[in-house]
Amino acid sequence: MCVTRRWFLGAAASSAVGADSVVSQWRRIAARVGGTVGAAAADLANGHVTSLNGGISFPLASVCKLPIAVAILAMVLEGKLSLTSEIEVPVYDVVPFVSPIAARWPHQRRFPLDEMLALMISQSDNTAVQTLFRQAGDGPGMAARLRKWGSEGMRVDRSERECGWAAAGVRSIPPVQEWTPELAGRLEAAIPASERLAAMRRFLSDPRDTATPNATVELLRKLFGGQLLSPALTARLIAMMEKTSTGPARMKGLLPVGTLVAHKTGTTGSAGSLNGSTNDVGVIAGKLALAVYIKGSTRPLAERERVIAEIARTVFPG
Repeated sequence: MCVTRRWFLGAAASSAVGADSVVSQWRRIAARVGGTVGAAAADLANGHVTSLNGGISFPLASVCKLPIAVAILAMVLEGKLSLTSEIEVPVYDVVPFVSPIAARWPHQRRFPLDEMLALMISQSDNTAVQTLFRQAGDGPGMAARLRKWGSEGMRVDRSERECGWAAAGVRSIPPVQEWTPELAGRLEAAIPASERLAAMRRFLSDPRDTATPNATVELLRKLFGGQLLSPALTARLIAMMEKTSTGPARMKGLLPVGTLVAHKTGTTGSAGSLNGSTNDVGVIAGKLALAVYIKGSTRPLAERERVIAEIARTVFPG
């Protein structure tokens, strides 16, 4: 059951003084985790946006799965795909970690599109995103979609696996047809720790596969407002986001029990203690879009997640 509560954009932040107060709270919370924290919140009723570092780009990590899902559903709306379509997963898309599909492959090689989307969003399936990124036209296809949606400030250039390799320092990536489920482990194991750290720093300054908090809440506003998909497909994607099982200690962590949150998390690997990004983006109670990104932090995961939870609590205190 969705719990209706007071949220800041409908109350305190309706004035400039209120918004300044919220951002001051965010700054104090963010200071504990180091790195750079970006947050943006938008009232879906009136479009009011409040942000901290809202125009700074952050690595998407698995948040990329959200715009990819919207792109795939747009293809369904255009008649190019069907939710009942059986999509074949080739060996070069199989990622053995965080992937229910990989656990069923090769005994099952074809999956209904609707199931693949649900696994990609709700369970952050890393095999599903490889296949669906290609279905969406790879980087050029996603760039065209984002332009059509007016989503300046968001980029999806490479597959999530390629992003992971870049963050780990893999410089020579074999042709796609040579990828195997075990390849990533072999490539990354050969990289010394010093190079991993340098690679992560390069990754953090790379403009590819990034989004700003402001662009993210704008995409959420358009999605939940029915501007990107049909009502039925919009409802289907929101239902998937409401079943997200990853990152329960992030946006949902300190919200009142029963608060309905439709969201997508993302987390990169780390080089030593340096984490690429820890993210959560979504809509609280169907009313408030929120995007929180943390990049370049050296604090443990639990502390990064606590920062996201506390920022969410400031805008939806109950």
